[in-house]
Amino acid sequence: MIAQINSILQALFRAQFDFDVQSITPLPQGGSDRRYFRLKAKDISVIGAYNPDVDENKTFFYLTNHFQSKGFPVPELLSIADDKKAYLLSDLGDDTLFSKLIETDWSSQQSNDTMRIASTTLDLLTKVQVDGAKGLDFSQCYPKSDFDMQSVMWDFNYFKYSFLKPSGIQFNEATLDDDFLAFANVLLSQPTGYFHYRDFQSRNVMLVKEQPFFIDYQGGRKGPLLYDVASFLYQARANFPQNVRETLFNSYLDSLSSLITIDRDEQKLFFPIFALFRVIQTLGAYGYRGFFERRTHFLQSIPMAASNIQHLIPQIDSSLLQLPYLFGILNQISVKYSSPQKQSDAFDGLTIEVTSFSYKKGYPAEHPAHGGGFVFDCRALPNPGRLDKYKMQTGLDVSVVKYLEEHQEIAQFYGDVWGMVNNSVDVYAKRGFKHLSVSFGCTGGQHRSVYMASRFARELQQKYSSVRVLLYHREIKG
Repeated sequence: MIAQINSILQALFRAQFDFDVQSITPLPQGGSDRRYFRLKAKDISVIGAYNPDVDENKTFFYLTNHFQSKGFPVPELLSIADDKKAYLLSDLGDDTLFSKLIETDWSSQQSNDTMRIASTTLDLLTKVQVDGAKGLDFSQCYPKSDFDMQSVMWDFNYFKYSFLKPSGIQFNEATLDDDFLAFANVLLSQPTGYFHYRDFQSRNVMLVKEQPFFIDYQGGRKGPLLYDVASFLYQARANFPQNVRETLFNSYLDSLSSLITIDRDEQKLFFPIFALFRVIQTLGAYGYRGFFERRTHFLQSIPMAASNIQHLIPQIDSSLLQLPYLFGILNQISVKYSSPQKQSDAFDGLTIEVTSFSYKKGYPAEHPAHGGGFVFDCRALPNPGRLDKYKMQTGLDVSVVKYLEEHQEIAQFYGDVWGMVNNSVDVYAKRGFKHLSVSFGCTGGQHRSVYMASRFARELQQKYSSVRVLLYHREIKG
């Protein structure tokens, strides 16, 4: 597939510049399915993009042309393939605002320069939100033209099914949905006649000679103001200190008040509500990319997002929003995932991912950087799922555990697995390896594999205090 994409992009380059590409380099893939490449020849460097979602591409083309007509700093659209799946953009370089943020010591003089750039970025955001909405045909937006009830509930359901259920936190779905609905009504009480960028974060701000340029706005639609500034200031890995957040939010309100009339006190009341909603939406994305697509770096961001929950809930005015059930669930997430380590410190040791799965639904996805690992077939072991009294239970239930451990085959199998993997863990740790996966499969992914994965992960963590163990039960819901 990559060779085919390269060929398509090279043909676009040749048609645009009338000479051949000399080098084509893939760029790191983000949280979407779009692929980006840097194409170079002579003194020309451009970005080639490939995305099979034609409707999304059409929205990007429309918004890019619209923003350029307004004089906003966005990439220049150079060429589009006839099938609209590939296109060329001006090359804005590799410097992002995110890189600058994570390199900044907020207690030093260096932070003044970062604050200036961040403030300039938010000033530009207000112009895109307010002036960018003028003359914009929102019917061109995809997949939604408006931030409406359906749009909000999509995000809540994304969180529920992609993060909450795979995390193993128990909840009453009907009660939770009632709180989601109440939350949505408060969000939708704010005016929604502006350009809602939707994924406004520092990774989507390129710096060209320290001036911000915006990218990845194709998910935009008509919507409220506060969601985007909340997305920016509460981006998990950006890890803004709270005093910096407050200063930048006031800077944003200053810029906004120069364009439209606002009630600053009202904006400050609603801001933590939108920030919490953004954190919930982000956890859904981290869950999908981490639990299901197995992209480890998204899982590493969960503790930072969870720590934002602790800060935001106390800020919410109870006269605007009272959701004791949802807030209780969020507090459980905070307790479960918030890391006692410094939030900006990425784990640099050996991570072992232990997974249970059903063979009926295929093997677990390989780690994108490290490939596969051990996969153990538990289907020859005694199966409690064949007995009526255990059918509705899982390998996490005490009665199922007791049933399995009464069989000698279980102890023999587990001992063989432990001896084999234990040797590899010792070697991987000594050699400085970063990742090892160990998966247990059975017919339905509910009993034998769950028992084996849970026991193995627990005992592994008990033995190796310097190793991080991540446990996933792929087929268990809620």
